[in-house]
Amino acid sequence: MGLTARLGAFAVTLFAEKFFLNFFIDISRADLAGGAGAKLRLIQHLGFRFAVPFTLALVLFVAVRGDSTLEQLDRRARTLSVNRRWLVLHGTLIAILAATLTRWYGSGGVRLPLVAVSVCIAGGALVSLLAALAPLELWRRGAAALGMRWLYAAAAAAVASAAFSWSQDLWEWTARVTFGMVRLLLIPLIPSLHADGSTRILATRHFAIYVAPYCSGLEGVALMLAFCSAWLIYFRKEYIFPRAFLLIPASLLLIFALNAVRIATLMLIGNAGYPAIALYGFHSQAGWIAFNCAACGVAFVSRRSPWFSASAGGNAAAATAPNPTAAYLMPFLTILAAGMLARAASGRFETWYALRLLAAAAAFAFYWPQLSRLDWRFGWRGPAAGMAIFALWLAAGHLILAPQSLPAALAALSAPARDLWIASRAATAILVLPVAGELAYRGYLLRRLVGKDFEAVPFRSVGWGPLLVTAVAFGAVHGALWLPAIAAGTVYGMVLVRTGRLGEAVAAHATLNGLLAAWVLFGGHWQFW
Repeated sequence: MGLTARLGAFAVTLFAEKFFLNFFIDISRADLAGGAGAKLRLIQHLGFRFAVPFTLALVLFVAVRGDSTLEQLDRRARTLSVNRRWLVLHGTLIAILAATLTRWYGSGGVRLPLVAVSVCIAGGALVSLLAALAPLELWRRGAAALGMRWLYAAAAAAVASAAFSWSQDLWEWTARVTFGMVRLLLIPLIPSLHADGSTRILATRHFAIYVAPYCSGLEGVALMLAFCSAWLIYFRKEYIFPRAFLLIPASLLLIFALNAVRIATLMLIGNAGYPAIALYGFHSQAGWIAFNCAACGVAFVSRRSPWFSASAGGNAAAATAPNPTAAYLMPFLTILAAGMLARAASGRFETWYALRLLAAAAAFAFYWPQLSRLDWRFGWRGPAAGMAIFALWLAAGHLILAPQSLPAALAALSAPARDLWIASRAATAILVLPVAGELAYRGYLLRRLVGKDFEAVPFRSVGWGPLLVTAVAFGAVHGALWLPAIAAGTVYGMVLVRTGRLGEAVAAHATLNGLLAAWVLFGGHWQFW
């Protein structure tokens, strides 16, 4: 592993250990603690709020500006092995830390001497993990090579943390503005609309909604600000500055306006006689749909506008050229988009799940001329790996997931409709998701982390760093079962690297999903779906 991959392993290990250590703190007593205990909880909260943007900013600053010293250190790290003695010490310190955490909060409040001891143990655990992954001198030189980027990242994190608190004060004001915009949109469409500005309630004889402060649209504005800032930094060589900065206020106004359209549409759906769809499906998905449309629209239009982009002509030409990335990612992205639409058009139960299957079939048909060149063969390793992961998945699921029976909404459907839903759900899980998921994660991301020309990277040449990063990305989209999903992604990658055949990873993924489908349908364990 290079230094970057070792840093990724460091972050993944800390994330997993943090999840593990959470079980050793008495959250009920911690939440009720006053005095020093309340201050400690506030420090933890503010520290986490600062740490996340600081880490992201530092990674971004390093990514957009290469450094020859860091590249040399990365090559140096590839010649080193993991120090097992430091690793054993790290594990020992984590075990001791877990024991001390159980006694942080007693009946008399927080025990500050024990907190101080725990902080020292945690510091030792961090240092020992770093020393296990690479010599401390190597880390010191890497930290020194970052130079002023430490300060820039800290400033960005401080601004982000302050902006979060400041934005909460704006929620009431922006909620009133949003209410007024929604009212103007709805009056021509619903003449009988009753709009109470003092309570921010919009009502008809059939349906009513309250425009809460968190519906003001500021979350979408923050997401769009982050997206546009990262986009302009990444493509800074293509855009014409300072005029390109106009994209930021334009995109913020766009997403704010789309939020008002979202709430107005929700009101129309509920007033039309579909309150369950309005309040559950549409309400949960419309914001993400609006953000994705706005972000993709801004990116697409700005890169092809000669007023904003100096390479607009080249971008237009590139759009007509064959794009190998699209063949690997579009099936997966199409399934995600279809899932959003299906959930938005459903109530508590996703009635239109078959949209995913239809969308994936269309994407596979369109890109099959490119995809047919891949090696889809598989032997015994893929199915064997899938069966091993199935056992792990069941064990984790029974510990984490609450038991569920057949959903009442599915049971209420007619027999043909119910059979069609189950068939489409099983077909998507067994035939579609394994192919689309492996194309995106193992076919594209795994090799893209190695080189820009990812199709020229042999699967057998991929090292542990990209394999683990890809596994973590795969696990992040699996909700509560993220930990077994990381294990599954690691095993899929190992099978692929071992055989050099994408079909082997697809077979492992399909075997797991097929066994889970059987477990759900024949065993009645619907929590796994």
